[in-house]
Amino acid sequence: MSISHYSGPDAFKGISTASISDALDTFGINGGLEGLKPLGPGMALAGPAYTLQYEPVPEGEAAQAGEFIDEVPEGCVVVIANGGRQYCTVWGDLLTHTAKIKGLGGTVIDGCGRDATAILQTGYPLFSLGSYMKSGKNRVKLAARQEPVTIRGTVVCPGDIVAADDSGVIVIPKDMAKQVFRRAKEIEAMEELILLDIQNGMPMKEARIKHRYNQYALRVNV
Repeated sequence: MSISHYSGPDAFKGISTASISDALDTFGINGGLEGLKPLGPGMALAGPAYTLQYEPVPEGEAAQAGEFIDEVPEGCVVVIANGGRQYCTVWGDLLTHTAKIKGLGGTVIDGCGRDATAILQTGYPLFSLGSYMKSGKNRVKLAARQEPVTIRGTVVCPGDIVAADDSGVIVIPKDMAKQVFRRAKEIEAMEELILLDIQNGMPMKEARIKHRYNQYALRVNV
């Protein structure tokens, strides 16, 4: 079968997170950010991670909104580690409009965003635990940027590739991007052949055996 060559993070656009997950499994890598969902159906993204770490503000102290958006390079996916906090937000409509103007790839939050209606109207891809209206100002503060962060038990490093669709969010370690891309494309091609045979009347079990379906669940050497 003919498999496309890896050409950078954009190559993961259009590849399902399910195929990416299956590919990561064969390398013994999790990558999934459990519980994060798209703000609306049909949202998808793929791009290098620009990581941000937030932490709580001690009671009685003041902290302004995190200022970072002007420094995020075009095409990057903003990845915000807010510790799963859902009592306040770290993203809203002003950040969304700025991100759209700058050509950013999307935003992933271990926590909440707000201004959901306005964001949905822009079509900007936002993945999070949910929506809540309370501002993060004076509740959480930006503590670090472009450092490794942990989201839902998965470490995300700056430059790792983040992909997301209706099935959720997954992270590909940057040093494994080429191998994972090739494996994911092989899996998609194999499943297309199985589906074609099923549509032509072949029993699914037979089609899976013919195209070595279970072989693609085996670990491979890096």
